[in-house]
Amino acid sequence: MKLAYYISLFCLIFLSCSKSDVGTEPESIEEPEEPIEETPKNPLIQLNGTDIVDANGNTLYLKGVAFGNQIWSNSSTPGTTHHNELDFERVKNMGMNAVRFYMNYTFFEDDSNPYTYKQSGWNWLDQNIQWAKNHNVYLILNMHAPQGGYQSQGEGDALWDNVENQNRLVALWKAIAEKYKDEVQIAGFGPVNEPVPTQSINQWSSLAQKLINGIREVNENHLIFIEKAIYVEGNYDVDDNLNFPQVTGKNLVYEFHSYDPHTYTHQLFDWANLGEGGKYPDENILEITNGQWYTAIFGNDKLSSENSDWTYFEGIKYTIDDTQISYAVPALVGQNVDGTVYFDDIIIKEYDETGNFIRDIYEFNFDDDSGWNYWSENDSGEGGLSNNEGINSSSCLYISSATSDSNMSGTSFRFIPQQGYQYQISGWMKGENVDATANCRLRLDFYNAETILKRNKAYLEWSVKRYVDWANAKGAPLYLGEFGAGIHCFENNKGGLQFVEDMLDIIITNKIHFTYHAYHEDAFGLYFGGNTLPSTSNANGPLIDLFTNTLN
Repeated sequence: MKLAYYISLFCLIFLSCSKSDVGTEPESIEEPEEPIEETPKNPLIQLNGTDIVDANGNTLYLKGVAFGNQIWSNSSTPGTTHHNELDFERVKNMGMNAVRFYMNYTFFEDDSNPYTYKQSGWNWLDQNIQWAKNHNVYLILNMHAPQGGYQSQGEGDALWDNVENQNRLVALWKAIAEKYKDEVQIAGFGPVNEPVPTQSINQWSSLAQKLINGIREVNENHLIFIEKAIYVEGNYDVDDNLNFPQVTGKNLVYEFHSYDPHTYTHQLFDWANLGEGGKYPDENILEITNGQWYTAIFGNDKLSSENSDWTYFEGIKYTIDDTQISYAVPALVGQNVDGTVYFDDIIIKEYDETGNFIRDIYEFNFDDDSGWNYWSENDSGEGGLSNNEGINSSSCLYISSATSDSNMSGTSFRFIPQQGYQYQISGWMKGENVDATANCRLRLDFYNAETILKRNKAYLEWSVKRYVDWANAKGAPLYLGEFGAGIHCFENNKGGLQFVEDMLDIIITNKIHFTYHAYHEDAFGLYFGGNTLPSTSNANGPLIDLFTNTLN
């Protein structure tokens, strides 16, 4: 019985287990998928190769104007009459999307309290960022006046000679870069405007790298606009790298400025000391690069010593038989004059290979001294226009009290002599208390030059193309931070509008990011009047219209 019982029990258990397992797969348990985290887009504008792109990868072309912000006052607070929100709207209406925003370190820091930054400076910057945001305009923050002094007028040696000024500049930029590291409306930072190192470009390379490194410690993404040095103090030669610093880093944009031809764009400003600069275009005006003095006409008779009345001096005929001679410049020499020598009614003549007269190249009666510049080897003496000693009128040129080599050079009256032709400079001289060792005579100076072009659009294209070629070779993005023409270029049919129109065409054709100098100032501004907010009643209306029609 017991055996039969256990067999029956076993069968029941077996049948029960078999029914539950037949045709049934064990259920699989699916584990929930982990969400894939997308890398957030960088909202700041960035570089993609040599293109500037927005957060969506769309190519962005920066085109705008400079806000000077009255930085020249060296005030502890920015001026309140330079602009307000309406001016950002005006910028946008001109078809622009960028403002190069000038800053003076004194807006943020006092020399008496370094490394401590003023809330008033942050408030001012915050307000302008909001105005820019309201009108979809990017700001390029530019330190126009750093610790150590504004650079391009030769007053900023202390930036290079005092390392503490460099330390303070790096620290200020770190503070700005960190505070605004997420600010989309800031396109980027320009650490130093128009640097002028005192010894070599290497000084700028070193400081620029310090600034880049300091900014990148706290801000990885904003663009940094690195300028070329406009020159090394006392040396205006440009190196093979066009005076750009040797630096490394990401999101670097290379910046240059162009006011060529300088004698045109800066004419008639007292502070530029250039005098009359002519018009644009003008096929008769030569634009020279890297001109070097080569030789001169030394055989003309010189003025006698002591006192002499007006005397006519006929120059020798000088034959051009040297291919190294590129161009000629008239020079009125007053070497060691000590007293005073006067010059009037100067004429330059051209003759062909056989001595036949061809033309009068220039005649000078000196109603003014425009185009003539005084030079002295030891900075002694003076030269310029005399208003009471002319031979046939009341005016003439003079040199007085020079104790070394000196001359009045007609740099605006350059001309190209032809090989085999003869050239002669003649005219009148008069002396008062001229030293016995003096050498006062009329002279043509001859120069060798790398490039000679006429003042026209082809010259402007050449001037800009140097930077385009450099950027293409380096694979570097390029930004023209400043270009412009002074107010006098828009007067008396001097062609200012045509100059700006030609520059814009060249810039846009070459896809160079740019900002025009400047929005509100009396010298180069779209709007004039330093002590009041910009007004359409006091503005360069035709220039504003040119931008509006070209950029929209």
